[in-house]
Amino acid sequence: MNPTRETARVNGVSLNYTVAGQGDPVLLWHGFPGTSQSWHKVLPLLARTHTVIVPDMRGFGDSDKPARGYDAHTLVADFRELLRHLGIGPLHIVAHDMGAPAALVWAGHHPDEVRTLAYLDEPIITGECLARLMQFTPEGTVRGGLWWWPLAFAPGLAETLFADHEREVLTWFYENYSANPAAIGQAAFDETMRTFAAPGGVSGVLGVYRAIFETQAQTERFMRDKVRVPVLALGGDASFGDKTRELLTTVVENVQGGVVANCGHFIPEEQPEELVRLLSAFWASTAR
Repeated sequence: MNPTRETARVNGVSLNYTVAGQGDPVLLWHGFPGTSQSWHKVLPLLARTHTVIVPDMRGFGDSDKPARGYDAHTLVADFRELLRHLGIGPLHIVAHDMGAPAALVWAGHHPDEVRTLAYLDEPIITGECLARLMQFTPEGTVRGGLWWWPLAFAPGLAETLFADHEREVLTWFYENYSANPAAIGQAAFDETMRTFAAPGGVSGVLGVYRAIFETQAQTERFMRDKVRVPVLALGGDASFGDKTRELLTTVVENVQGGVVANCGHFIPEEQPEELVRLLSAFWASTAR
C-alpha cells in the first residue's frame, strides 16, 4: 500500500493528507469530531484497488485551524486545490458527518469532477431539515439533542467548557453515538485526542458548525435544481438509519441507500468491511 503522509499549502491553508494505493481515485472526507484517522480501517481495504486520498480538513487534525473559512464553498475550494496540486482528476468521494454537506455542494456545483458521492450518516443542511432536528421535544432532546450545534454560537463557551476535559468530551461522543464504542480502538482514540486537545483544536472542529448558516444557503439551491451526481446514502441502524436517504431525495435526483446493520454513527470505524462492500457495489452499478 505504501501510504505517504504529506502537507500541501492550498487556498491559503496548510492541509495534512495521506495518499495510498493505485487505481481510480477516491477521496475520504472525515467529519466531527474525527480526523483523517477516522478512515484508518477503510484506507487499507480501498487502497488495494484505488488511489485513496485522505486529508484532514481545515480545523481538524494536523491541518491549519484558521478563525474563518468553514462554509461548504471554502472547504470544497480547499480540497479542489489539493487535488489540482496532486494532479488527480474526477473521483469518487466518500464523506461522513460534517464532511458530507460540503461534499454534496461539491457534487452539485462541479459534477464533472465528482463521479459519485457516498453520504454517510448526516442530515442535509437546509432550513427545513435543521428545524426538524432542533425541536425542543422529547424526541428532539434524546441524549441532549444536537446540543453542540447551538453551543458553537456561544462565543468562547465551548472552548472554556472543554478545556482540560477534551478526553471526556470525545469519550462522550463515542459512547453515545456508536453501537459499539470498542470499535473505535484506543490508538485511534488517542490520535484523534492528540489534535483535539492541541491549541486551537476545539475552535477548529467547531468551525463547521459556526458556518452552518452559510452552508445552509449554499445547499438550499439544490432544492430547486437537484444534484445529478449519483449518491449513495447510508445510515447506521443505531443512528440516522434510512433518514439519511430520505432527506437526500429532496436535493438529489439519483439516490441509492440503505441501513448499515449493527452500527451507530461512526460507520467507517464500526463497520469498515461492510462499508467497502457497499461502496464497491455502488461504484460497479454506476459504471454501467
